[in-house]
Formats: sequence, structure tokens, C-alpha cells
Amino acid sequence: MSLLLSIGARLALWCLLSMDLRPGNLLIGLAVALLLPRRGGPPLPLPQLLGAVGRALAAIPEAYGQAFALILAPRCQERLVSLERREGSGNLLLVLEIFRVTLTPLTLVLGLEADARRLLVHELVPERRRWP
Repeated sequence: MSLLLSIGARLALWCLLSMDLRPGNLLIGLAVALLLPRRGGPPLPLPQLLGAVGRALAAIPEAYGQAFALILAPRCQERLVSLERREGSGNLLLVLEIFRVTLTPLTLVLGLEADARRLLVHELVPERRRWP
């Protein structure tokens, strides 16, 4: 059952990325979904997975707010910051954490620090607009 869900999720992602529902594209997407390697090992704990997905979805309104801040204050200062990773391990949780940070227009993940517990993030900080 989980194999069918995995293939279905991969095919749905393929359709979202390609924006094409023609039969030929669906066959290509199905082939890609079947050929991609599967994750081995124990499944992730559901509370950790739901928490990571919730934080990633909550970053979408934050991204809109940062986009408006960038429009209103086009000058920004750059800085490098180090963000603590959330608890839990696993590649999926790391990918969701990187997605959450990189989704916002003012931040970009540059990589992991040596201990792999912190993300190195390039951040833009909008300057306050001074009115005459």
C-alpha cells in the first residue's frame, strides 16, 4: 500500500512540475516515479513529519510578507546567519527545513555547518525607508 502511495505522490509531483496531463506526459511521469530509488530504513515518526510539513506551509504567508517588504524597502543589507536545525534527523526533515528557509525571498540556505546541526543561511535585511 505504501508503494502505491509513494508512486502516486511522485506522479502527482511530476504533474505539478510539468503542468501537463496528456497521456504521454503521464507515462513519462509514471516511468520516473517507478525508476526513482526508494527510501530504506524505518519510517519517520508522524508527529515530526507533520510538524515539518506544517512549518513549511506556514512559510508561504511569510514569503508574501517578505516580498512586500522587499518592494517597499528595495535596499537591503546582507548577512550570514547560522540557524539551529529542528529536532529529528533524516533527509526528508532536512529537505523540508531547507525548503522552509529557501521559500522566503530574503533567505537562502548555503549549506550545512561542519557538525550538521546548523544551517548556514544568507539573509537580506531590508533597510527602513526614511521619509523626507
